[in-house]
Amino acid sequence: MTQSVEHPLVAQAFDAKKHEELARAIENLTSEEAAFFLHKLENALRKRKLQLTGYLAAMVTWLVTMVAALLYFGTHDGFVLWVFLIPFASVGALLYGFGLWAERISNAPPSARAAGAVAPPATKP
Repeated sequence: MTQSVEHPLVAQAFDAKKHEELARAIENLTSEEAAFFLHKLENALRKRKLQLTGYLAAMVTWLVTMVAALLYFGTHDGFVLWVFLIPFASVGALLYGFGLWAERISNAPPSARAAGAVAPPATKP
């Protein structure tokens, strides 16, 4: 899977040390560039929120499936060590799914109502 790269101004929004520099840079943007930046920033925030939700869901899933695996292991005879693979496989699948979803959200085009206002800024000659 390819790594997504955030816009440099969006990356600065998450660094508290660079907020002053970011504020000066935003003041110099045109209205369409500011709308484009806002769209990128909202997508980055949605992506990070979804990733955090995925991590929390993975922890809960791991806890529930591990307790279930321990109960199964304690109540059955024979070779049942395979049951301990299920918690890790479910966590891996969950994190992979949330990762794909977060990437799709971060690369989403602007919504239809703001499509006219949020276009990539034109390059200056």
